[in-house]
Amino acid sequence: MKLNLVELALVNNPVRGALLRSTMGWLHDAASAPAMQRVLEIGCGRGEGVREIARRFNPEAIDAFDLDEKQVTRARKRLARQDTPLLRLWAGDAERIEAEDGAYDAVFELTILHHVPGWRRALGEIRRVLRPGGLFLFEELSSEFFADVPVLSPLLRLFTVHPWDTMFDFPLFRQTLTGVGLRLTALRSRLPGWHQGVAVRD
Repeated sequence: MKLNLVELALVNNPVRGALLRSTMGWLHDAASAPAMQRVLEIGCGRGEGVREIARRFNPEAIDAFDLDEKQVTRARKRLARQDTPLLRLWAGDAERIEAEDGAYDAVFELTILHHVPGWRRALGEIRRVLRPGGLFLFEELSSEFFADVPVLSPLLRLFTVHPWDTMFDFPLFRQTLTGVGLRLTALRSRLPGWHQGVAVRD
């Protein structure tokens, strides 16, 4: 599901950039600063995540995709001016990741899966493309974020578009991680329904 104009404004602004840097710092420390060769970002947007992955984790190669071709074009233009590792960008779908089995040392996902109706399939795809022992590093919003946060939740339900009927609550998300073979090793909660975590493919 592509973002509407309100959601694009929420993710493409300096405040979101500052929060992203904080998230990446925590993920780096929670994962114990692992050495990485090839990594994937799901939902790259205009490229802020790629930039922070390169800065914090210093992998040899980064693959990244987004459902929105316009966002991928923005990312290409912005990242062409940056000193980044070997980089491949494309328009793609989290439910059908264009990569071979066991291709990545890590997969990064930053508030994307709550937009995906087939989020269980997407988690299965994440597990598939990770090598054994590979890391899933995520920041995610669950249904509690859109229901239980005073003032903010009603505004988000009014002005954003989401697959409300298929969106997970966090206990279900956590249960499904385990079910697809991703073992949670670190978790931080910021607000109801706003979680950051590291999981490992067994």
